[in-house]
Amino acid sequence: MIDEWLRSGRASAVLAAVGLVLLAVSTTGSTPAPDTVFQSVAPVVDSFPHLPHDGLFPLCVGCHTGVAEGDTAAFYPEPASCDGCHDGIEEDRVEWTPSLKPIGMLDFSHPVHADTVAGAGDEALDCASCHVAEAGARLEVVPLEPERCLTCHEDDPDTHFIAPDCASCHRPISEVEGGDARLAELPTPEDHVEGDAYLLGHLPGPPAGTARCATCHTQDRCASCHVSVDRPQIQALPLAPSDWTLPEMEARYPIPEGHNLDVFEVTHGRPPPRAADCSTCHTQNDCASCHIAPMPPAAQALPERPQVRAPGVGLELQRPVSHETPFFMTAHTVLASAAPASCNTCHTESYCAECHQTARAPGYHPQGFALRHSAAAGAQSSECSTCHNTAAFCRQCHIDMGMGAVGRLGRGYHDAEPLWLIRHGQGARQGLEQCASCHTQRECLQCHSQTGAFRISPHGPDFDPVRAQERNPWICSACHIGPPGRG
Repeated sequence: MIDEWLRSGRASAVLAAVGLVLLAVSTTGSTPAPDTVFQSVAPVVDSFPHLPHDGLFPLCVGCHTGVAEGDTAAFYPEPASCDGCHDGIEEDRVEWTPSLKPIGMLDFSHPVHADTVAGAGDEALDCASCHVAEAGARLEVVPLEPERCLTCHEDDPDTHFIAPDCASCHRPISEVEGGDARLAELPTPEDHVEGDAYLLGHLPGPPAGTARCATCHTQDRCASCHVSVDRPQIQALPLAPSDWTLPEMEARYPIPEGHNLDVFEVTHGRPPPRAADCSTCHTQNDCASCHIAPMPPAAQALPERPQVRAPGVGLELQRPVSHETPFFMTAHTVLASAAPASCNTCHTESYCAECHQTARAPGYHPQGFALRHSAAAGAQSSECSTCHNTAAFCRQCHIDMGMGAVGRLGRGYHDAEPLWLIRHGQGARQGLEQCASCHTQRECLQCHSQTGAFRISPHGPDFDPVRAQERNPWICSACHIGPPGRG
């Protein structure tokens, strides 16, 4: 299976792009040995002719003295050492420069690899095992091919790109020379599926879980979508080098499941959300599309769009679902009177005045209506509760005018009628719903009940208590202890 995969175009493209020596012994959990700076991204043909010098160098480490210790400065001999033979007399002088290789993605260390091989008891695995052509002469050095590693480090090509431990063999892309140019060549792991479900759950758990992410990503990639990059998992990723030119990434913001509920617009502020929960997708500008100043504390804690790289969702003002009901324009006045704070989230008083108090539409009531509105309210010539919460709006106005009721016989809303308390029975029978705008049944029972102070009957002449009880006995029990037909 592995041989077939190696012969495939996919393997060639991947191995050439990222210099993959698959599953080579790693330095996970420790600082990489210094010699890793010479790990190649793609095979580089060495400029030194090893084979003609076969008889001169019995050991590889005779010239490459630093390999065993990971001393990069001594990886290659000094070019001047060639002058011992190539003196221009016995041998022609030569010029040779070591082919230093750029930092690649493979996190490989010669000393660690050698120690691991020795610990496994495989003493036969020497330099030639990797660097000399198969079945070739002792110094027939050839470019290192990633496929050679698979002779020892067996890998399943079907699962390699979804392995959770990329960091066990690969260094972070931020440490790779020219990593910005290679980002587009990196293969996409098969578990990075397209779709909203993956985006909503792609953030790893603990910050330590970002080691795999760092193989291909830097904090800058997260900043393409995340408005706030303060999450510990993002902070654990390295920053891209300052000289990199990163590709532009298109931000995507899938809608979380809870945001699709019809009541979300109404309930998303209760309980007050944490700015950290919203700042993944939203800027303060999104909140400002609906909320007017002063905005809720959670909204004020969000960054503004010019302060961040990510665009944010970019919400636009639209009518809430509650405003789409057929009779909202008729019924909204009751809602506004009962809970003005809800309207104040989006509307100012001047917005209401555009319809209610302008030269074009002077409002529902004529000039001076407040001075004579009691007659219209008592005669029910208009339904006050259509626009006003009579228990709150009317009462507060009367109290502010010094016309609030004080005790049973004090001046109050009915001051225009002398001795109103004595005469109120007729008005109550004619329009009890008007009384209910301000009064509760408990107030009536202070006088009109067997346990009240005056025990005054609320019933008029010719009242038949037996018939009334038969129609609805529950009404009688509001005032009477026992059946009223017995006296």
